[in-house]
Amino acid sequence: MKEVFTMWKNTRMIILVALSAAIYAAFLIVFKGGIPIVPGITEVRPANVFPPVFSLLFGPAGAWGSAIGNLIGDLFGGTLGIGSIFGFVGNFFLGFIPYKMWGAVFGLVSKKDMSLVTNTGKKLAAFEIVALTASAACGIIIAWYLDLAGIVPFAFLSITITINNFAAAFILGPILLSLLYPRVKRWGLIWTDIMDPQEVAAGKAKNLGSILMMVGSLGGLIIGLLVASGLAGQTIYGFTGEQGQVSVWLSVLPFLLLILVASFMLSGREQFVDEGEE
Repeated sequence: MKEVFTMWKNTRMIILVALSAAIYAAFLIVFKGGIPIVPGITEVRPANVFPPVFSLLFGPAGAWGSAIGNLIGDLFGGTLGIGSIFGFVGNFFLGFIPYKMWGAVFGLVSKKDMSLVTNTGKKLAAFEIVALTASAACGIIIAWYLDLAGIVPFAFLSITITINNFAAAFILGPILLSLLYPRVKRWGLIWTDIMDPQEVAAGKAKNLGSILMMVGSLGGLIIGLLVASGLAGQTIYGFTGEQGQVSVWLSVLPFLLLILVASFMLSGREQFVDEGEE
């Protein structure tokens, strides 16, 4: 995670944080009055297409932009509250995981072609995998906290946030990425064109890190749902179940820790390969 701190020394990366946050927040605010799912907590969010796209284009700047943009959206959209604390953390990982996993997802992306245009089946699959993993991580981070705080049951909120995040990225993400990448690349604003490889975490066992990230995110979602709907008696699309069950907190916590461990194992340096090298 070294680069999420070293990037603040670079003016262009800071500008990309501001740009990412502004665009994300603007679209969040527009849809705040749209279709609420849990009033004051979450709503249908087409804007969630931006974090994975900005992540791959702007790297750590996209991660910070996602976190800050969501906070701004809460502030000006009238939903700022206790949930915004882990909303910041969850959205950070929504914009952090894609660029860290890209190119290390079981070799789906060729190291000789790190172009972000999703013009092959492998690249499209890689995008969808990293977007789904990031969506689930965001979902369980926020839902775990709000269940712990006794606000919304984990079973309902975790699957809702995951679907909400992934639905926006699933179809629109590859299209938006393919449209933006050539232009951003031409302007020299891809994060690997700005940062030095030595400023980026080298990572260890990045393939294993990708597997652990998926296990932590998707496994945490699945196990959390099973425990919440079984032992804790929660319902997924209803509020009759009780939130704040110790069994839910304890069952999901190891997966949250696994996400954190995987974050340090993943690299990002492989994306500095010259795209012209074939």
